[in-house]
Amino acid sequence: MLGEIIDYMPYVWTLSLIMCVLMEAATAALTAIWFMPAGFICLILSLFDVPVPVQIAVYLVVSIATLVVAKYFIHKRGSKQDITPTNADRMIGQTAVVTVAIDNLVPSGEVMVGGQVWTARTADGQTANPGDHVVVERIEGVKLIVRPK
Repeated sequence: MLGEIIDYMPYVWTLSLIMCVLMEAATAALTAIWFMPAGFICLILSLFDVPVPVQIAVYLVVSIATLVVAKYFIHKRGSKQDITPTNADRMIGQTAVVTVAIDNLVPSGEVMVGGQVWTARTADGQTANPGDHVVVERIEGVKLIVRPK
């Protein structure tokens, strides 16, 4: 029985590699790439009749190691990139004047800040009337989220 399983393991690892390649090609989101080196190594081990439990252990260890190493390098590379604030980021913390009544239920509302008119919503859901002064808390898409001053 065990001899039959060992005979089929090269096919199992080959099928595993094919499935990973197809999944990666379909998603292109690095979902299965972590398992490819492990599958290849286990395919080689199966050709040398290494016991199945050892193959499975190697598969798990190599998959996890590949994931950890790749995550480390991706994180390290990503942390080197500086985040450049946009002009819109300058709006945060500034005082704006309500030009169109802000009502989150309707939804409606505009404010003037930095010489520009922005769509606005209040952070706490309260309404704000034209002429009211508000402070910009954050930006969500193309809307300013404001609070009363």
